[in-house]
Amino acid sequence: MKVFRSFLILIFFCAAVTVPAQNNTLRVPDSSVIRTAIAENWFDQPLSALREHRTELRSNAIGQIFQIRMEETRDMFSIIVAPETKVSVDLYTENGVERKSVDEYPADAAGSWILMRDSSNGKALRIRYYFLADSDVYIQFSPSGNKTAVADYVIDGCFAVRGAPVGVPFEYFYTASFAQVMSLTAKLLPWNYADIHPEQYHSNLVVMGEIQKNLSRIKSTKDACYDELGKPAYVSTGKERTVSAEDAKNNILTLNHSGFVKWVIDGLIVPLAGSATFIGPLHRPTISVSPLGTAGIKSQTENLFHSLDWTRNLAAAKLSIQARKNYLYEQSGVDVNIEPFSAELGERGIASVAGYVKNSGYEVKYMKPLLYVLAVTEPTYFYLAAVRRTVVPSDGSPEFKVFDSSAVIFPYFDKDGQFGCTVFENGTELTLAQFCKKYPNSFIHLTRVLSSDRFNPL
Repeated sequence: MKVFRSFLILIFFCAAVTVPAQNNTLRVPDSSVIRTAIAENWFDQPLSALREHRTELRSNAIGQIFQIRMEETRDMFSIIVAPETKVSVDLYTENGVERKSVDEYPADAAGSWILMRDSSNGKALRIRYYFLADSDVYIQFSPSGNKTAVADYVIDGCFAVRGAPVGVPFEYFYTASFAQVMSLTAKLLPWNYADIHPEQYHSNLVVMGEIQKNLSRIKSTKDACYDELGKPAYVSTGKERTVSAEDAKNNILTLNHSGFVKWVIDGLIVPLAGSATFIGPLHRPTISVSPLGTAGIKSQTENLFHSLDWTRNLAAAKLSIQARKNYLYEQSGVDVNIEPFSAELGERGIASVAGYVKNSGYEVKYMKPLLYVLAVTEPTYFYLAAVRRTVVPSDGSPEFKVFDSSAVIFPYFDKDGQFGCTVFENGTELTLAQFCKKYPNSFIHLTRVLSSDRFNPL
């Protein structure tokens, strides 16, 4: 059986497009030569035999070192071929702390290859390739009923592609190089999501840096913003408001969440237009509801769509200024409504992804993979977020949903190609994880704003 499997691998290895193993465009360390050498002793052996195997170190054709090892979990065991990675650590000695570089072999480092098998019967389950600095992104291949493999492209637990037939036996991936995998799946998998250029995020980093410099000046104040002339005004009415003499003396900005996102957008608009955005047009409704429906009746006493209208109109205003043409929200195309995922891997297995819901946005749990895709495909944009929460009144009246918070989100990739995302809300800097934790079970509606090096906030 092993000889026949090796013969199959050889046939499809030769039949596939010939690509040098080390010549992959992502410069991923490649272990195909090593895997070809160890296939018989590692990939087909029963679990009992693998438990006796010692960890091995081998080098590929250009001298990159890989570690071969086996790891077990309750229901599965994995054969891991992982590249050497240099990690800096602090070594505490009697003479103090010494910084040293040590060798590690992470299973999820770029270049790692993993064969996963069922502990109960030894059957192969999937083969996974890691290829980016962000280990939440990977591709994997699984055997299917028609004897050919199927492919998945996964981003933070969400499937950008799931179960795409690749036309070769599963065993082909025992020895296939990453360059061959890319060539074979060029039209099947969204490799554009791996096309990362850190220099494209310069404008976003400039704006982020200026916001960070000003955070200490911002005081959270109810119903507070600044008008088109930079004078203190109320968000709700646009009328003039007063600030304390102490705040004025210390150049303190008094803002609520709506005033804060306006302050950010005004910082981009003023260098182009000479003045900031008017408050009145930002309240223009962008959604209509039946006056007899639940939302229509509740809207008579509550502003259910404030932050949705506010962020949409702000984004449309910024687009109008940069295009030198007046756009109402409906003409602007500023809403983010892409649906890049077909399914997600959760605690209960694979389930469908809801995707974009009109006038609601996305479930907060999809923010990280969604913003990853947006960072890759729209590197010069950042996003205004309107948060839709469910409110349960304390008086026992029916719960209702309301857009009552807003924030500014900057996704980017650093110089090492690692995904990052910074959120600013009402003068506070948050990680994306902190932001999502703050609004569990909520919906986040995003509008896109083109970034710029010319950022001059009030």
